[in-house]
Amino acid sequence: MSKKKKPAGNTPQAASKTSKVIVWIVLAIVLLVVALVLINSYTGSSSDEAKGISYENQPVFGDENAPVKIVEFGDYKCIHCQDFHDRNFPVIDQELIQTGKASFYFMNMPIINQQSNEAAHFAESVYQVLGDDVFWDFHDALYEEDLNTAFSEELFMDKLRNIVSTEEAEEVLHVYQEDGTEDAVKSDKETAADLEVKGTPTIFVNGKLFEGEDMNDLIEMVNKETQGAN
Repeated sequence: MSKKKKPAGNTPQAASKTSKVIVWIVLAIVLLVVALVLINSYTGSSSDEAKGISYENQPVFGDENAPVKIVEFGDYKCIHCQDFHDRNFPVIDQELIQTGKASFYFMNMPIINQQSNEAAHFAESVYQVLGDDVFWDFHDALYEEDLNTAFSEELFMDKLRNIVSTEEAEEVLHVYQEDGTEDAVKSDKETAADLEVKGTPTIFVNGKLFEGEDMNDLIEMVNKETQGAN
């Protein structure tokens, strides 16, 4: 009698091989997912925080959750900063901030003279005591001042009293006189040094140095960053 052939089927060896293949496929998928996560983390590490820009406890104009963050390193005694404020900030406000594309931050880099440093500390005192809105009003008032005018505590207080009550202004003065802003201004200076900022005004867009020539270039850079965030 002829022997009957055994029906084809999964032998233990074949099943073992199949299991190993499945395990390797699962491992490959896991490794791929891990790699994607690491790549994403690496990309994030090249963001603003890694480059030395921290927006925490910084005065912000506009929606802090906007996809693009514009930072100005400025000096209240700098004629080019004053010109940037007068000519360009209204355009930034209308085209980029009011449209929700960007928020704007100011960081102190007082390099002109001692009055620059005093203005930075007083403005920082305004921010710490009275918050964003009053800070930006005071910020505008400083840039409206003739740069030939000597900055002084009296001038700062006169400007602030035009914005808030005398009592609130006195609270700011107390912080200013007690050097309550020393760490904050020092931190701004250290950030500028880390980013190798050489002069004022210097602008960063999402942690990237703006090297364009005019507002059209800045708007274009912000628009590209906005598209990249979507």
